[in-house]
Amino acid sequence: MEAQSKPRIVFKFRRPSGSSTRKASPAMTAALRRLSQADEMQPLLKKARAAGRDVVIEVFHTQDGQPLLIHPTLKPLVNR
Repeated sequence: MEAQSKPRIVFKFRRPSGSSTRKASPAMTAALRRLSQADEMQPLLKKARAAGRDVVIEVFHTQDGQPLLIHPTLKPLVNR
């Protein structure tokens, strides 16, 4: 029997070109961690585990740095 590892959760921050890069605040980091543990995320985590893939949570920001959209998805498979 092959053990299935827990999928990693990777956070990616997307900003419009030309906007300044800044580190996520501790409050934003904590909120995203809580989001990744929410009941609503469990089906995606189960799907990721079954497929042997990681989960990516992308946070899209406006030009002035406000979070606009949070998009959870499975990490694309890399061609080997």
